[in-house]
Formats: sequence, structure tokens, C-alpha cells
Amino acid sequence: MKFPNLKLFAITVFTLGAMTFANAQQAETKTQENSLLVAALKKAEEPASKSIFYIDKEESSIEAVKKVPYKNIKNVTVLTDDKIKKKFKEKGITQIVMVNTKK
Repeated sequence: MKFPNLKLFAITVFTLGAMTFANAQQAETKTQENSLLVAALKKAEEPASKSIFYIDKEESSIEAVKKVPYKNIKNVTVLTDDKIKKKFKEKGITQIVMVNTKK
């Protein structure tokens, strides 16, 4: 008994499985990329924290940073402690969050 469509069926199942796996990995990577921003925003909302935010090198607010869609974020840099320049430390800044968007 021959199964002419068995090969086509097997290829289809394999392809769908591979696509599902690739999509799952991509979603996991996006979550990991933005975990730094999520942690920085959480710290900024603490009463003892004084943070300053930049979007594409322009000073911004925490509300504006929260409105940037994750898919538009290119990278996030968070400076704390020794990485903060003296002029910011004198103002009591405990964290600098810099968000660069895709253009």
C-alpha cells in the first residue's frame, strides 16, 4: 500500500513544528531584552529612588518611557552607583535610564 501524500504531510508537520519553536524563542528573547528596563522602572517607583530618564539622548519622564512600545526599543542602558557622574550624584540621582529607540 502506497501513501503518496505521506512525505508531504511529514514535511508540513516538521515545518510547522520548527516555526512554532522559532516563534517561542523569539518571544523569550524579547522578554529578556526588556527585563532590564522593567527592573529600572520598578526601582524608579521606589520612594527612596531618584531617577532620571532619557529617550534618544533627550531628557524625558518615566511616563514617556513607559509609553514606548517594547518592539520600538533598540537598547536600554541603566547607570547606577559608581557609573553616575558627580554632577548627578550631587543632585541625589540614584539611577540614570537611557532608552534608544529604533529609527
